[in-house]
Amino acid sequence: MADIKHAPAAPPVEGDGVNYSGIGWFIVVLVGTTLACQLLVWGLFKVMAWRSDKAEPQRATMAADLGRRELASGRMITGATTEPTVPLLVGEPTVLKAYRDAEDAQLKAYGWVDKGAATVRLPIERAKDLLIERGLPTRAAAPEAPPAPKQAAAEPKK
Repeated sequence: MADIKHAPAAPPVEGDGVNYSGIGWFIVVLVGTTLACQLLVWGLFKVMAWRSDKAEPQRATMAADLGRRELASGRMITGATTEPTVPLLVGEPTVLKAYRDAEDAQLKAYGWVDKGAATVRLPIERAKDLLIERGLPTRAAAPEAPPAPKQAAAEPKK
């Protein structure tokens, strides 16, 4: 006869439902993809630098050599004996004050705007006084249109 009473060798253990090998493979693929992208970008920068150097125009014989341009610590290093300077507005407050003084002088003085057309510039205070004295210009009133003739209301047909 067949024996139908089998005792389990070990008690059954329930798993936690996490696939640890899947997590491990995900990390491996993520690291591999990141490294591949970094290598691709590094290679593209090398190719672009090579193309830039190859495309440099021929310099005049007596012109100063610019040297090779490189980036170091976020700054462009040209290798030239004199680095190019950026023109900075170091006296900006002085320039702004001079500009505002010139504008104020125009607002407070008489002058010609267009001598040929006899257009003058008045001081702002005098222009305000004239505006108050004369008032704002207005348009002539448009003639009133005659009222539209009333039409007899159409009676509905029966």
